[in-house]
Amino acid sequence: MRHRKSGRRLGVPSNRRKAMLKQLVEALFLHGRIKTTLARAKETRQVAERMVTLAKKGSLHHRRQAMSVIVRRDVVNRLFDHIVEWYKERNGGYTRIIKIGNRKGDAAPVAFLELVDWIPGDKLTGQLTKLVKSETGEEEGEGKAKVKEKTKKVKEKQKKEKKDKKEAKKIKAKKVTKSPEKEKKIAERKAEKEKTKKESASEREKKKKERLEKKTKAKPKAKKAAKKVKKVVKKAKKKVVKKVKK
Repeated sequence: MRHRKSGRRLGVPSNRRKAMLKQLVEALFLHGRIKTTLARAKETRQVAERMVTLAKKGSLHHRRQAMSVIVRRDVVNRLFDHIVEWYKERNGGYTRIIKIGNRKGDAAPVAFLELVDWIPGDKLTGQLTKLVKSETGEEEGEGKAKVKEKTKKVKEKQKKEKKDKKEAKKIKAKKVTKSPEKEKKIAERKAEKEKTKKESASEREKKKKERLEKKTKAKPKAKKAAKKVKKVVKKAKKKVVKKVKK
Protein backbone atom coordinates (compact mmCIF):
# COMPACT_ATOMS: atom_id res chain seq x y z
CA MET A 1 0.00 0.00 0.00
CA ARG A 2 1.20 3.53 -0.81
CA HIS A 3 0.16 5.27 2.37
CA ARG A 4 1.15 8.94 2.80
CA LYS A 5 2.55 9.13 -0.74
CA SER A 6 1.01 11.79 -2.99
CA GLY A 7 1.11 11.91 -6.77
CA ARG A 8 0.34 9.48 -9.55
CA ARG A 9 2.92 6.97 -10.75
CA LEU A 10 1.38 6.77 -14.28
CA GLY A 11 2.76 3.25 -14.75
CA VAL A 12 6.27 4.59 -15.34
CA PRO A 13 9.52 4.60 -13.29
CA SER A 14 10.38 7.81 -11.46
CA ASN A 15 13.14 9.02 -13.80
CA ARG A 16 11.02 8.53 -16.93
CA ARG A 17 7.97 10.07 -15.22
CA LYS A 18 9.90 13.24 -14.34
CA ALA A 19 11.28 13.56 -17.88
CA MET A 20 7.79 13.08 -19.35
CA LEU A 21 6.27 15.78 -17.15
CA LYS A 22 9.07 18.20 -18.06
CA GLN A 23 8.42 17.65 -21.77
CA LEU A 24 4.67 18.10 -21.36
CA VAL A 25 5.11 21.37 -19.45
CA GLU A 26 7.52 22.65 -22.10
CA ALA A 27 5.05 21.76 -24.87
CA LEU A 28 2.25 23.52 -23.00
CA PHE A 29 4.13 26.83 -22.81
CA LEU A 30 5.37 26.36 -26.37
CA HIS A 31 1.99 25.76 -28.04
CA GLY A 32 -0.61 26.92 -25.49
CA ARG A 33 -2.48 23.61 -25.52
CA ILE A 34 -1.59 19.92 -25.38
CA LYS A 35 -3.63 16.75 -25.80
CA THR A 36 -2.89 13.88 -23.39
CA THR A 37 -4.55 11.47 -21.00
CA LEU A 38 -6.55 12.83 -18.07
CA ALA A 39 -4.14 11.50 -15.41
CA ARG A 40 -1.11 13.02 -17.13
CA ALA A 41 -2.94 16.32 -17.62
CA LYS A 42 -3.70 16.54 -13.90
CA GLU A 43 -0.08 15.91 -12.99
CA THR A 44 1.33 18.39 -15.54
CA ARG A 45 -1.12 21.06 -14.37
CA GLN A 46 0.54 21.09 -10.95
CA VAL A 47 4.02 21.60 -12.42
CA ALA A 48 2.81 24.20 -14.95
CA GLU A 49 1.08 26.35 -12.32
CA ARG A 50 4.20 26.16 -10.17
CA MET A 51 6.19 27.55 -13.12
CA VAL A 52 3.73 30.43 -13.51
CA THR A 53 4.07 31.35 -9.83
CA LEU A 54 7.85 31.41 -10.26
CA ALA A 55 7.45 33.64 -13.30
CA LYS A 56 5.24 36.05 -11.32
CA LYS A 57 8.06 36.51 -8.80
CA GLY A 58 10.34 37.21 -11.75
CA SER A 59 13.78 37.29 -10.11
CA LEU A 60 16.92 35.70 -11.55
CA HIS A 61 16.84 33.00 -8.89
CA HIS A 62 13.27 32.02 -9.83
CA ARG A 63 14.19 32.05 -13.52
CA ARG A 64 16.98 29.58 -12.78
CA GLN A 65 14.57 27.40 -10.83
CA ALA A 66 12.28 27.31 -13.87
CA MET A 67 15.26 26.40 -16.07
CA SER A 68 15.74 23.26 -13.96
CA VAL A 69 12.34 22.05 -15.25
CA ILE A 70 12.06 23.70 -18.68
CA VAL A 71 15.26 23.10 -20.62
CA ARG A 72 14.62 25.45 -23.54
CA ARG A 73 15.69 28.99 -22.73
CA ASP A 74 13.42 30.62 -25.31
CA VAL A 75 10.37 28.99 -23.67
CA VAL A 76 11.43 30.25 -20.24
CA ASN A 77 11.94 33.76 -21.60
CA ARG A 78 8.50 33.67 -23.21
CA LEU A 79 6.92 32.59 -19.94
CA PHE A 80 8.69 35.22 -17.79
CA ASP A 81 8.41 38.09 -20.29
CA HIS A 82 5.05 37.60 -22.05
CA ILE A 83 2.76 34.91 -20.63
CA VAL A 84 2.98 36.20 -17.04
CA GLU A 85 1.27 39.43 -18.06
CA TRP A 86 -1.98 37.49 -18.59
CA TYR A 87 -2.06 36.37 -14.95
CA LYS A 88 -1.07 39.46 -12.95
CA GLU A 89 -4.56 39.77 -11.46
CA ARG A 90 -5.07 36.00 -10.97
CA ASN A 91 -4.11 34.23 -7.77
CA GLY A 92 -4.26 30.70 -9.22
CA GLY A 93 -6.00 28.57 -11.81
CA TYR A 94 -3.70 29.45 -14.70
CA THR A 95 -4.61 26.30 -16.67
CA ARG A 96 -7.79 24.41 -17.49
CA ILE A 97 -8.58 20.78 -18.36
CA ILE A 98 -11.21 20.03 -21.03
CA LYS A 99 -12.30 16.40 -21.23
CA ILE A 100 -12.68 15.07 -24.79
CA GLY A 101 -13.70 11.45 -24.34
CA ASN A 102 -12.02 8.07 -24.46
CA ARG A 103 -9.15 6.98 -26.65
CA LYS A 104 -9.59 4.22 -29.21
CA GLY A 105 -7.83 0.97 -28.32
CA ASP A 106 -7.41 1.16 -24.54
CA ALA A 107 -10.39 3.49 -23.81
CA ALA A 108 -8.21 5.80 -21.70
CA PRO A 109 -9.85 9.17 -20.90
CA VAL A 110 -8.26 11.94 -22.99
CA ALA A 111 -8.29 15.69 -22.30
CA PHE A 112 -6.93 19.04 -23.45
CA LEU A 113 -4.68 20.91 -21.03
CA GLU A 114 -4.52 24.57 -22.05
CA LEU A 115 -3.54 27.96 -20.70
CA VAL A 116 -6.33 30.24 -19.51
CA ASP A 117 -6.79 33.40 -21.67
CA TRP A 118 -5.14 31.63 -24.61
CA ILE A 119 -7.04 31.96 -27.92
CA PRO A 120 -6.94 28.83 -30.11
CA GLY A 121 -5.24 29.44 -33.46
CA ASP A 122 -3.29 32.51 -32.28
CA LYS A 123 0.48 32.41 -31.91
CA LEU A 124 1.82 32.97 -28.42
CA THR A 125 3.69 36.20 -27.81
CA GLY A 126 7.42 35.71 -28.11
CA GLN A 127 6.97 32.97 -30.72
CA LEU A 128 9.12 32.93 -33.85
CA THR A 129 7.67 34.98 -36.71
CA LYS A 130 8.75 35.80 -40.25
CA LEU A 131 11.09 38.72 -40.91
CA VAL A 132 9.49 42.05 -41.78
CA LYS A 133 11.41 44.58 -43.87
CA SER A 134 11.12 48.19 -42.79
CA GLU A 135 10.95 51.19 -45.12
CA THR A 136 14.73 51.64 -44.91
CA GLY A 137 15.16 48.07 -46.14
CA GLU A 138 16.63 46.76 -42.88
CA GLU A 139 15.37 43.53 -41.39
CA GLU A 140 13.64 43.68 -38.01
CA GLY A 141 13.36 40.83 -35.51
CA GLU A 142 14.57 37.26 -35.62
CA GLY A 143 12.41 34.58 -37.14
CA LYS A 144 12.29 31.38 -39.11
CA ALA A 145 13.75 32.97 -42.24
CA LYS A 146 16.84 34.10 -40.35
CA VAL A 147 17.26 30.69 -38.77
CA LYS A 148 17.05 29.03 -42.19
CA GLU A 149 19.69 31.37 -43.58
CA LYS A 150 22.02 30.55 -40.69
CA THR A 151 21.54 26.81 -41.17
CA LYS A 152 22.24 27.12 -44.90
CA LYS A 153 25.48 28.99 -44.23
CA VAL A 154 26.59 26.39 -41.69
CA LYS A 155 25.85 23.54 -44.13
CA GLU A 156 27.79 25.27 -46.90
CA LYS A 157 30.79 25.71 -44.62
CA GLN A 158 30.67 22.05 -43.65
CA LYS A 159 30.57 20.99 -47.32
CA LYS A 160 33.55 23.19 -48.15
CA GLU A 161 35.54 21.75 -45.25
CA LYS A 162 34.80 18.19 -46.40
CA LYS A 163 35.91 19.00 -49.96
CA ASP A 164 39.13 20.60 -48.72
CA LYS A 165 39.92 17.56 -46.59
CA LYS A 166 39.35 15.19 -49.52
CA GLU A 167 41.59 17.26 -51.80
CA ALA A 168 44.31 17.38 -49.14
CA LYS A 169 44.21 13.59 -48.80
CA LYS A 170 44.50 13.14 -52.58
CA ILE A 171 47.50 15.48 -52.74
CA LYS A 172 49.22 13.60 -49.92
CA ALA A 173 48.60 10.26 -51.64
CA LYS A 174 50.16 11.58 -54.85
CA LYS A 175 53.21 12.98 -53.07
CA VAL A 176 53.99 9.69 -51.33
CA THR A 177 56.47 7.80 -53.58
CA LYS A 178 56.49 4.02 -53.43
CA SER A 179 59.78 2.15 -53.05
CA PRO A 180 60.92 -0.09 -55.96
CA GLU A 181 60.52 -3.22 -53.82
CA LYS A 182 56.85 -2.44 -53.19
CA GLU A 183 56.29 -1.76 -56.88
CA LYS A 184 57.80 -5.15 -57.78
CA LYS A 185 55.59 -6.94 -55.28
CA ILE A 186 52.50 -5.17 -56.62
CA ALA A 187 53.43 -6.11 -60.21
CA GLU A 188 53.98 -9.76 -59.22
CA ARG A 189 50.58 -9.90 -57.49
CA LYS A 190 48.88 -8.50 -60.56
CA ALA A 191 50.61 -11.05 -62.82
CA GLU A 192 49.56 -13.91 -60.52
CA LYS A 193 45.95 -12.72 -60.57
CA GLU A 194 45.94 -12.58 -64.37
CA LYS A 195 47.36 -16.10 -64.58
CA THR A 196 44.73 -17.51 -62.26
CA LYS A 197 42.01 -15.79 -64.28
CA LYS A 198 43.31 -17.25 -67.54
CA GLU A 199 43.61 -20.76 -66.07
CA SER A 200 40.09 -20.66 -64.67
CA ALA A 201 38.75 -19.47 -68.04
CA SER A 202 40.54 -22.26 -69.92
CA GLU A 203 39.19 -24.88 -67.50
CA ARG A 204 35.65 -23.60 -68.01
CA GLU A 205 36.01 -23.83 -71.78
CA LYS A 206 37.31 -27.42 -71.55
CA LYS A 207 34.35 -28.45 -69.39
CA LYS A 208 31.93 -26.90 -71.87
CA LYS A 209 33.50 -28.78 -74.76
CA GLU A 210 33.32 -32.07 -72.88
CA ARG A 211 29.62 -31.55 -72.13
CA LEU A 212 28.87 -30.79 -75.78
CA GLU A 213 30.74 -33.91 -76.94
CA LYS A 214 28.83 -36.11 -74.51
CA LYS A 215 25.52 -34.72 -75.75
CA THR A 216 26.42 -35.27 -79.42
CA LYS A 217 27.47 -38.89 -78.72
CA ALA A 218 24.33 -39.65 -76.76
CA LYS A 219 21.97 -38.44 -79.51
CA PRO A 220 22.73 -41.08 -82.21
CA LYS A 221 22.54 -43.87 -79.66
CA ALA A 222 19.13 -42.69 -78.59
CA LYS A 223 17.97 -42.54 -82.23
CA LYS A 224 19.08 -46.13 -82.86
CA ALA A 225 17.30 -47.35 -79.72
CA ALA A 226 14.11 -45.56 -80.81
CA LYS A 227 14.23 -47.19 -84.26
CA LYS A 228 14.60 -50.64 -82.72
CA VAL A 229 11.63 -50.02 -80.46
CA LYS A 230 9.50 -48.95 -83.44
CA LYS A 231 10.39 -52.11 -85.37
CA VAL A 232 9.48 -54.31 -82.43
CA VAL A 233 6.13 -52.51 -82.04
CA LYS A 234 5.32 -52.92 -85.74
CA LYS A 235 6.03 -56.67 -85.67
CA ALA A 236 3.85 -57.12 -82.61
CA LYS A 237 0.99 -55.22 -84.29
CA LYS A 238 1.23 -57.40 -87.42
CA LYS A 239 1.09 -60.59 -85.37
CA VAL A 240 -1.97 -59.35 -83.50
CA VAL A 241 -3.73 -58.42 -86.80
CA LYS A 242 -3.04 -61.85 -88.30
CA LYS A 243 -4.47 -63.64 -85.27
CA VAL A 244 -7.61 -61.51 -85.38
CA LYS A 245 -8.17 -62.29 -89.07
CA LYS A 246 -7.82 -66.04 -88.51
